[in-house]
Amino acid sequence: MNTQEIMQKVRRIEMRARKLATTTFAGQYRSGFRGQGLDFDDFREYQPGDEPRFIDWKVTARTGVPYVRRFHEEREQVLLLCVDVSASMNYAGAGQPDSKREFAALIAAVLAYSAARNGDKVGLLLFGCQPNRFLRPDKGIRQCLRIINTILTAPVDGRDDSAEAVSDAVLSSQRKPAMVFLVSDFLMPPDKQSMGRLSFRHELIPVRVNDEAELHLPPAGRVYLQQPETGALLCGDLKLSGLRRAHAAAVQAHMEDWDRVFMQLGVDSLTLKTGVDFMPALRGLFARRSRHFVH
Repeated sequence: MNTQEIMQKVRRIEMRARKLATTTFAGQYRSGFRGQGLDFDDFREYQPGDEPRFIDWKVTARTGVPYVRRFHEEREQVLLLCVDVSASMNYAGAGQPDSKREFAALIAAVLAYSAARNGDKVGLLLFGCQPNRFLRPDKGIRQCLRIINTILTAPVDGRDDSAEAVSDAVLSSQRKPAMVFLVSDFLMPPDKQSMGRLSFRHELIPVRVNDEAELHLPPAGRVYLQQPETGALLCGDLKLSGLRRAHAAAVQAHMEDWDRVFMQLGVDSLTLKTGVDFMPALRGLFARRSRHFVH
């Protein structure tokens, strides 16, 4: 894309995100924070439903009874958007107006504008590019524009980072507890340990971005498929239903492996498809979270 095309995409995403954040998401963003951006207040005994990561093990060991840390809310929260910009995120199926990267940019922009409207800081970590890019959390509309522009203009030269590399990058860049939205197609191998380290420090919300054409191959006949991150070519006949079924089964198994990791860690997650309105799912996520605050 040339500079003019990039600016047009930035402007289009900026306008859509601002509208969505102010009309269909107003009031719900704040309710989705829990246990982050908080100041320590006191201890109390553990109760069913409390999050285990708030257990204070020193007090628990001293008393023999599980105790959790209580907090009171700071006015300022921190939102960190971690967005995958590896080569696979540039895929756009036939008829799709946006690539997975552009779709991810819109999701990130809605969250960034919601944070700005609430006076919160929002930062950005891009992975899948060399080197990773980090925008320190900051307030205001200009930060939102910087985030959109950075996501769209990052060079397309990276492969999928491992989950361990992503976790390490977040933990070294953002030390203060934050709400971390991890937006990716999650084509990297599942890694419970790395995601667990990340969710222990931060409030982690994985957002998986899919394109329907990647999930179910069309009966298109003999085609050459190119791996976007290595350039490797594979020839196959997509008229063969067995081939299409095997591909769909492999994709589904990989997604279920990641879903199992998220479930075992007890983290909220979303799976979204390009070209489909994601706002109902995002509103549902924040509505669920608002019912599970630690008091």
